[in-house]
Amino acid sequence: MDHDLSETRGWRARFDVLRGASPVIDLIGCAVLFAIFWVYLSSALALPAPLNNVDIGAGGFPRLLAIATLIAIVAMAASALYRLLDSVPVSWVSVRRPVNVAITVVILIIQSIYFEQLGMLVSVLVFSVATMAACGERRILHLIGVPLALAAFIYTVFVLALHVNLP
Repeated sequence: MDHDLSETRGWRARFDVLRGASPVIDLIGCAVLFAIFWVYLSSALALPAPLNNVDIGAGGFPRLLAIATLIAIVAMAASALYRLLDSVPVSWVSVRRPVNVAITVVILIIQSIYFEQLGMLVSVLVFSVATMAACGERRILHLIGVPLALAAFIYTVFVLALHVNLP
């Protein structure tokens, strides 16, 4: 642990470290995720219903995923509220390199926007290198090998084994 962080109590925002109370950071994260998955659920509900009662239809899996995730987010928020209101002192967490974390989030959002236009192979190759670089990976063999292995794995599982037509 950094010497200056072990002696520091309370909130702190610096270029290289974001420090705060664990339950509060959990509640902020839960609020953001709840909003995202609420929009996802509303989009899933707009998908067509199944043609027969046995099938789950086009919107079945996304709807199930959204509802399960929303339940998990509510449970996490309840846990954070309990920890916040409990008499036990709260724990403090430090997020190292918050700028890199924010850049990685932006990269993943851009990937989700352009995935279909670029296609699976290009998207996985380009954005996995960008994500790894944003997270601090500098070893050239990892920056080349991991994206290639990831793309090969996805292609093998979805295209060859499951016969899914990827963009």
